[in-house]
Amino acid sequence: MGFGREEIAACVARKGLLSIELDLSSGGECRCAACRAVPENSRAVLSSREIGEVLRQAREEGARRCILVDSEPVSHPELPQIIDAARGLEMEVELFACGTAIDGAMAAFLRQRAVAVVLKFNFDGDGAFKSALGNLKESGYGQGTGPALAAAISVSNETLPQIPQIWRWARSQGIEPYVQIITPRDGEAAKIVHPDRAKSLFEELGRIDTQEFGRTWQKPAALIGRSCNRHQFACHVTPCGTIFACVGVTIPLGNVRVEPLHEILELSEVLENLRAFGDKVKEPCRTCCKTTDCYGCRGAAYQLTGDYLAGDQMCWKAMGAAIETLPVSAVGLVPHGKSMRMVDQLTKVGERNAQTTFLVTNQCVLVDGSGRLDELAFIEMIAQSFAACHGFHLSLDDRRRHRGLLLGVKDLVLSAEACVGDRLTVHLRKVTRFGAFGVVEGDIYRQDGKLLATGQIKIWRREDAVTEMSV
Repeated sequence: MGFGREEIAACVARKGLLSIELDLSSGGECRCAACRAVPENSRAVLSSREIGEVLRQAREEGARRCILVDSEPVSHPELPQIIDAARGLEMEVELFACGTAIDGAMAAFLRQRAVAVVLKFNFDGDGAFKSALGNLKESGYGQGTGPALAAAISVSNETLPQIPQIWRWARSQGIEPYVQIITPRDGEAAKIVHPDRAKSLFEELGRIDTQEFGRTWQKPAALIGRSCNRHQFACHVTPCGTIFACVGVTIPLGNVRVEPLHEILELSEVLENLRAFGDKVKEPCRTCCKTTDCYGCRGAAYQLTGDYLAGDQMCWKAMGAAIETLPVSAVGLVPHGKSMRMVDQLTKVGERNAQTTFLVTNQCVLVDGSGRLDELAFIEMIAQSFAACHGFHLSLDDRRRHRGLLLGVKDLVLSAEACVGDRLTVHLRKVTRFGAFGVVEGDIYRQDGKLLATGQIKIWRREDAVTEMSV
């Protein structure tokens, strides 16, 4: 990504940025992952003025580079003004765009502003890519001097055989080839390029560069497709201003319309865990001999497992490894035995929040003779949901040792009863932490959507038994 180890380490220490990525939209309602997940809460896209304010805040956090991902197929109508705003803040600009966005005038503007351009390669060979490439070359791109010109080349099972020849073509044209293994989305596991094929591809590309173009890669060829490390120094901004750790880890960390970027970066539990990947990332990535250079694609891990700290299933070194996937059983995540366990599964882990489920049975000690669940169980469900969420981010050894205490209850409101046969869902929110003490809130719903209880609890956990965690 162009940043040295020392400056990345300093960025991690201050919880700042070196780069920021903005996903642009040409107008209307946002269609980012957060808005699609809750359509009724979808937001309008950021105005150019709001984008300028995001850039200003990012610059204050240390960002020197701005990556703009232009909308398709219609370019953002105020793209030149956004680029000027970034350049006015003395930020480098890298633009990802499709061919239709770059006519002769735009190419000349980009060259004048020293914008690095990444064109989306079209395997269908349409005229837009060729036209844009010609316009950029006429403006001075690809001549060995000035801003970089690259082609974003997506790898799939269908396109993989063509990649080596496209790589050679790009190199011969003075174009930097960006070969991307696409992060899978929900339901797309079947489309994953097999890790062995991906490894072989990057090894072949490494050989082509060494033998045909005299280029030596700084990292082993097989790791290049997995090791962006961007979570230590960058974040992704969706068209509506929602912040993601990256385009693949689609957990909303906050929204710049609601809270300052500094607060989001400072308080995010997701970013805190990703910055400390050496202690937090799970097996097999955790003990991989390449961990100093690579900790797997966090976006792929999240999309395939629901866990952004999981092992990277798309990595060739992870083949055959057992990798947890949400939902996961609470057995082993909480220290309670079967009769007192008030959580069956951990189903979701987000930014300072989680969800668990529990099926009320007559084997539960808090169920009376009539099949009614005692109200005290609601308090225990919130506490155990926190324990399950916390335990999920621990290593297997630490899970066996982690313990805590429920210290108090506040603002408990009971709205309805639960009985044997009811399936309950706990929506947990982490409020604050002070040393070993924390405060969490929980809402408990029945399967019919009825809110049964809500409340806040104070907890304590034994710090010497586990690694540090954000509440």
